[in-house]
Amino acid sequence: MTTVFDVPADLLIKKVAEEFKNNDKINSPAWSNFVKTGVHKERKPENADWWYVRCASIIRRVYIDGPVGVMSLRTFYGGKKDRGVTPEVFKKGSGAIIRNALHQLEDAGLVEKVEGGRIVSPKGRSFLDKTSGEIIKDIPELAKLADKEANPLYPVPKLMNAKELEKKMREQTFSLEDFLVQMRQLKKMGNLEQLLGMMPGVNAGALKNAQVDENQMAKIEAMILSMTKEERLKPELINGSRRKRIANGSGTTVEDVNKLLKQFDQVNKMMKQLSSGKFGKKGRFNLPF
Repeated sequence: MTTVFDVPADLLIKKVAEEFKNNDKINSPAWSNFVKTGVHKERKPENADWWYVRCASIIRRVYIDGPVGVMSLRTFYGGKKDRGVTPEVFKKGSGAIIRNALHQLEDAGLVEKVEGGRIVSPKGRSFLDKTSGEIIKDIPELAKLADKEANPLYPVPKLMNAKELEKKMREQTFSLEDFLVQMRQLKKMGNLEQLLGMMPGVNAGALKNAQVDENQMAKIEAMILSMTKEERLKPELINGSRRKRIANGSGTTVEDVNKLLKQFDQVNKMMKQLSSGKFGKKGRFNLPF
């Protein structure tokens, strides 16, 4: 059975947004033409149909992360605010937009409130899975994947053993797909700062001052899942148009995608240094999450 996890995020969000235009329970508020999606944004959205796109993106996030609360969604849709010569600071996305979108989705019977936040209702799940099935029919390569026992990323494959991971680190063949697999498994196991020290070849003492921003992890995951398998394996293929597509599909910005790719390259280099016992001053480094 085809599910949301089997299709690219950007294609699903685009198709769901089109469906929402015909749903009388989901309507763009009058004020949507004048607001920004968060204080970190400098301008209002350029897309005239951005409200339907945001609702489509939100219901996808609820499907994947539910039960999920407004604050978690605000963090996902947040971003760095440019403050000129002073350092950037992270700001959450607009709570009013998210709450109004969730209320409309609830009125449409697609989302429901439970203890701990919102989840997709049976009607909403059926709608999203059916839409995913319609999309996958037009993509032969994805259709083949959907017929397999498991999607390459959902459920997540087994965690690489120490020898395999150390080899990838040493040879700098650690891909975005590998990164996502490891990150999602580590999230399930416990604190990332502690678990990074368990990675083969990594000096736990060197990680004492490592900075891990867990608020960015959901956004990182969304961006990677919006990439094709080829892009995850070969990030150098991701040109300007592909970056824009990935940003649209993950509900992020091109700047976010650029930052992820740049930092992932740095992480690959850092892993090689760690595996060889070399490390920078004071043991500090920046992870993409």
